[in-house]
Amino acid sequence: MGLFDKRVQYKPFEYPEVLQYTSAINKSFWVHSEVDFTADIQDFHAHLTPAEQNAVKNSLLSIAQVEVAVKSFWGNLYHHFPKPEINGLGSTFAECEFRHSEAYSRLLEVLGYNNEFENLLKVPVIQERINYLSAALANTKSTDKKEYTVSLILFSLLIENVSLFSQFAIILAFTRFKGLMKNVSNIIAWTSVDEQIHANAGIFLINKLKEEYPEIFTPDTISHVHDIVKQSIETESRMLDWIFNAGNIEIVNKQDLTNFMKRRADDSLQQIGMPAIFNVTAKEAGAMLWFEEEVFSNSLDDFFAKRPVEYTKFDKSISAHDLF
Repeated sequence: MGLFDKRVQYKPFEYPEVLQYTSAINKSFWVHSEVDFTADIQDFHAHLTPAEQNAVKNSLLSIAQVEVAVKSFWGNLYHHFPKPEINGLGSTFAECEFRHSEAYSRLLEVLGYNNEFENLLKVPVIQERINYLSAALANTKSTDKKEYTVSLILFSLLIENVSLFSQFAIILAFTRFKGLMKNVSNIIAWTSVDEQIHANAGIFLINKLKEEYPEIFTPDTISHVHDIVKQSIETESRMLDWIFNAGNIEIVNKQDLTNFMKRRADDSLQQIGMPAIFNVTAKEAGAMLWFEEEVFSNSLDDFFAKRPVEYTKFDKSISAHDLF
């Protein structure tokens, strides 16, 4: 039996590896109501320049648009891979995506941008992004194995692992380099970790499909994926022009962010056995290494300065002896 074949009985699991991804999301569970944004509102209005305010606003709007518009993918996973453990994976990820959309809705509300969404759809590059993402996901409901596999590849690599990360980095840079917007950065960092887990799970499923259905991964398939990835980076680069349309900011620049996205795209392609496209050099990638340190490092941050990403409610069991 393969991923596309239905299994009715609950156990034994054919793909027990997916449990590590559901467990990771459960352990990192968060909700936006954990965070008080009062200090961030003060930072935004008192300590950011107009160009910086614009970059934050446009970044949050563009993240929220993707979170709301194209994140129903995981909820439909079981329809294609009808296994109980895959249903658990898809359901867990879908709930996580809903929490993301609520969080970004709240961020925009506290910063006073609730009414910007209608105008957002009038921005040409936003519409361009929606169009390429929609094209990439055109076959998410297809019963054709090859068509659905291509959608899984593009969703996992582009939407979960590349398209939002330049905006994540812009906002995190304010905390990293200026000590500002710390609580907004918490939301960004937690989301980044979630998206990385989602992407890793997608990559696992893709590699299983390569084992089970090698006939899907033809030169034409690889060429098609490469074409969409190239188009996505071109569009995301133009997104950065729009994000910085009130002026550049000192803490991060478009070229470094573009190289950051290219490197993430290449890394993702190589993880599923496809050739890299952009071949960003170590020197070109070096300017953004701080992002991994900020989000994915194993060292604990000062808890009162910024809640550490690694902290979870389930890391340690505490007894009465420990407390007293």
